[in-house]
Amino acid sequence: MGEIWRDVAGYEGKYQVSNEGRVKSLSREIHSSNQNGEFTWISIERILQPGKHDKGYHLSVVLHNPKRTQMVHQLVMLAFVGPPPKGMCVLHTSGDATDNRLENLRYDTQSENIYDVYRQGKAWKTLTVDDVGGIKFGLWCGISCAELGRMFGVVHQTISKIKKGDRHAWIK
Repeated sequence: MGEIWRDVAGYEGKYQVSNEGRVKSLSREIHSSNQNGEFTWISIERILQPGKHDKGYHLSVVLHNPKRTQMVHQLVMLAFVGPPPKGMCVLHTSGDATDNRLENLRYDTQSENIYDVYRQGKAWKTLTVDDVGGIKFGLWCGISCAELGRMFGVVHQTISKIKKGDRHAWIK
């Protein structure tokens, strides 16, 4: 099939995204101004080098006019599939958040995203199923959220959310 390029919504004629998960800036004249006056320059077509975003999990690019940081996996899905259905987010089927090829992406629920991580043998954020079990046991024993946070390397708010059932409620 080969690499297919489509315009990035809201940046038509400026940026495109491919089914291979790459983003490029298109050749164009750019008009701008500053305190020294107005000026114009020619921007040549180039593939953008994405940076790590979201604590290093996802790749992002900065698009201009308007200037916004955009997640590459979201740009791919918007261009090739369309907007997410209500309550859905973009998931990486392989578990590799840097693999933004269309064939590796799908819309699904946040719960399914968490289940995917555990099925791949990884920890959701920094806590494993065993960690959460240990935290729940520690809470039952009366250990404070702050102390459990230090023990498990997370902020006390994470422990508090586990205690209230806002996080990891499905783990008994």
